[in-house]
Amino acid sequence: MEIRSVEEEQQSPAVTANVGLPNAALHQVNDGVVEIEIEQDDSGTCGYGPLPIFLKFEDVEYKINGSSRNPVKAAITSVASRLRMEQGNCKHILKGITGNVGPGQILALMGPSGSGKTTLLKLLGGRLDGDIRGKVTYNDTPYGPSLKRRIGFVAQDDVLFPHLTVEETLVFAAFLRLPTEMSRKEKHLRAERIIKELSLERCRHTRVGGVLVKGISGGERKRTSIGYEILVDPSLLFLDEPTSGLDSTSASKLLVILRNLAKAGRTVITTIHQPSSRIFYMFDKLLLISEGQTIYHGNARESMHYFSSLGFVPEIAMNPSEFLLDIATGHVKDISIPETLQGSTDLQEIEVKVIKFLQCKYKTDLEPREKEENYHSVKAPMKLQLSIQIKKDRTSNWVEQFIILSKRTFRERSRDYLDKLRFSQTVGVAVLLGLLWWKSNIGTEAQLRDQVVNKTQTVRLLLLA
Repeated sequence: MEIRSVEEEQQSPAVTANVGLPNAALHQVNDGVVEIEIEQDDSGTCGYGPLPIFLKFEDVEYKINGSSRNPVKAAITSVASRLRMEQGNCKHILKGITGNVGPGQILALMGPSGSGKTTLLKLLGGRLDGDIRGKVTYNDTPYGPSLKRRIGFVAQDDVLFPHLTVEETLVFAAFLRLPTEMSRKEKHLRAERIIKELSLERCRHTRVGGVLVKGISGGERKRTSIGYEILVDPSLLFLDEPTSGLDSTSASKLLVILRNLAKAGRTVITTIHQPSSRIFYMFDKLLLISEGQTIYHGNARESMHYFSSLGFVPEIAMNPSEFLLDIATGHVKDISIPETLQGSTDLQEIEVKVIKFLQCKYKTDLEPREKEENYHSVKAPMKLQLSIQIKKDRTSNWVEQFIILSKRTFRERSRDYLDKLRFSQTVGVAVLLGLLWWKSNIGTEAQLRDQVVNKTQTVRLLLLA
């Protein structure tokens, strides 16, 4: 994707796309070129809306030391680990990944299990340390502390308080994370807007729930996790397999919500395992990874045509994502393959040949074009480069945070410990034990010892009964 400011390209015909960017208008022109028209703002701030961010990454590599995962041992042997990495005694997770994505777009990271898509997602989100090589830029600016508050990351496992309701979860998050310049009423309104935007009105007063606590459905819980992140209007939204565990209808509704979030000016990147056909065609761009290397990057709708041009054609009607995952693993049953890969009867050998063939084709056909586009593209407007380096407004101080966290913890724990059933059980056990010891003869040490033995046996019989 090429970025050009309007001032630099006055002659290019543009079709305006209203995506709701603050003080900005996004224009789509031919050949995938995107223009951003920035309105002049004397205040020098970008308001509370998401800042348009173009993410580019080139030749990204990531290695880990495979000898030990113990953090203490790794810290002690850090020098030795570096030496081992230099000697090649390490696991190569990512092997030169290149791509880009802009505001208003959804980039899907697909690949079989263990291919490195979650690692790439965490790396782009600034959540990985270690032996990282390559170039990752946000509006042509490297990752910095000021960018952290512009990133929202939704993990695969939802980490929410089970005894809080959906509304309480978002309201407490708003009090903690939104700037101090906003009043309590404005924070409440922000949480209310998120509830309506994510279609959570029906379950707003229902507990989130968990493993042992009955609560909202899996799709509603995932939308609550997304709402927790978009409260602060992040410019970049990363999601790790958001549709896992959801039925096809809930997954489709979730992707519709993600599309609306992208249209509001956010850059959305998500890993996804095997989406349905309807969900697959909702993605703008696709990055298909196999064994840590890219085998396709480009328009999601054009991926089938690309592999067909290479000679990989499904012989039966197949879900596009199923077809892509099959060739990414080298499993070509019910798929016709090029003549150069035919002739062998060993399935394992065919799988290795298919993967190597696809990796080489990408390196020779698609990757040079991607790098050339990134190299020749004009840098993002200076205002966007400067805005991304400005820290967002500060949240509440530690005293206010302590008070808010104390209230949240008390409300969450009180519903657990002061539950009617648990309270009745506690009172019943206390009364029972009190009756057992009522008017007991404990005048001497021997009598006390006998009473302890008798009461212990009585309690044991009650428990067995």
